[in-house]
Amino acid sequence: MRRRSLHPTWPWFLWVLAVPMALAAIGGAVVVVTDAGDLPFDNADLWWLITAVPAAGLLFMYSLFRRQRAMNRFVSTELAGLLAPQSSPARQALRAGLVVIALVALVAAILGPRWGIYLEKQRAYGVDIVVALDVSRSMLVQDVKPNRLARAKQDIRQQLIERDVFGGASRLGLVAFAGSTSMRLPLTTDHIAFRSKLRDIRVGIVPRGGTAIGRAIAEATDLFAKSPAEATKLILLFTDGEDHEGGAQEAAKSVYEQFGIRLFTIGIGDPSLSAGAQVPSAQGGSNKPLLHDGQIVFSKLDVDGLRLAAQAGGGQYAPLDDLNLLVDAVAGMRKTELSTEERMRHKPRYQLFLVAALILLGAETIIAQRRLAIDDAPQRVWQQEVGA
Repeated sequence: MRRRSLHPTWPWFLWVLAVPMALAAIGGAVVVVTDAGDLPFDNADLWWLITAVPAAGLLFMYSLFRRQRAMNRFVSTELAGLLAPQSSPARQALRAGLVVIALVALVAAILGPRWGIYLEKQRAYGVDIVVALDVSRSMLVQDVKPNRLARAKQDIRQQLIERDVFGGASRLGLVAFAGSTSMRLPLTTDHIAFRSKLRDIRVGIVPRGGTAIGRAIAEATDLFAKSPAEATKLILLFTDGEDHEGGAQEAAKSVYEQFGIRLFTIGIGDPSLSAGAQVPSAQGGSNKPLLHDGQIVFSKLDVDGLRLAAQAGGGQYAPLDDLNLLVDAVAGMRKTELSTEERMRHKPRYQLFLVAALILLGAETIIAQRRLAIDDAPQRVWQQEVGA
């Protein structure tokens, strides 16, 4: 018997490389070719972990080659022949293969495949917030960069969406207003939809010019029609404060006393400009001023009017630069159950692969590396005499 036969290469190649890689390839083909490719995975971005399978197989092969080289160097032919009957190369290779196959199952468990449908009830706890955003022509003024409207949209996105201080369960609604109002989004926990609608808002989206803050408050109030009575209901009004119709304080006080809806006003503009800033004639950064009866139109931030409206509505005023402080204060308000929704979910199936990995590892510990038959064991001289 040749000494290398104690560690033949082919069973190791079969169990630690060919079989595990075939199983991984079959699993990948099932996902790509069949409808399984449409099923969700909890950690699909960790697909690269499958490279650990061939790496483990190659590590076992490297260990085998080292043992072969060591035996060739130090073990005599006679000793190799004595050890050969007790050695089971196939069992050793099978044990190593079970470890690598268990690694395949473990990677599948980490990826977290899901299939099968069940209904899950989700209770949303948070606050109801309607953002009312001024889209009148004065919001094109560039006393804040790049202009009032663009800056307001940027800060709303950063403070209400990206910081996520309200939590995903709080509901957001969106109203655009100028001389009239336009409901852009009802109250929803879909903050991605809110961000999309906010991005599309521009000057001119509301056909009637001017600014009617009282109408904006009334339109925002309508969005709370289905809010629970005990819910915390807030209006965040973003504007430069110019009000061509009046009635903002009265509207704020009315909705606060009747429905408990609190108004918070956020001023957009530079209060240090005593005369205000020129209103451009068109969007896109035009330097040509807007004219009315041959006179340049100016727009000035009305801090006092916005502060009085907020006080009448049970809220407070803040300049746009302090929006983060206002949002932090609002986020600390009482949260209530807003809704209970039933959503269809895919059942997690990682447990099946995890159990399979544990079973394979358990089987690996049970399989002996050598034959246990007594007849195959070498006997001493006195044992042979007794047997005779």
